[in-house]
Amino acid sequence: MNITVKNIPDSIYRVMKREAKRERRSLNAQIIQVLETEGAEAERRRQLSDLRKELDRFAASLPPLGDSVPLIRGDRGR
Repeated sequence: MNITVKNIPDSIYRVMKREAKRERRSLNAQIIQVLETEGAEAERRRQLSDLRKELDRFAASLPPLGDSVPLIRGDRGR
């Protein structure tokens, strides 16, 4: 698949070009690498958000805990 990106700021272009050279990649390969990395990170954030919602639902389904003070005092009395 091909895309065209217009109006890339010069500062971004320079960074991408420099990093491509440092990594011994073409500019195109460097851009693909950056997009793959960001895509994976975005997916990880989405999964974490979903897991957090699931954890919150699970925590909300648990019965409330009773007061632990009497248990602790009883245990100290042994």
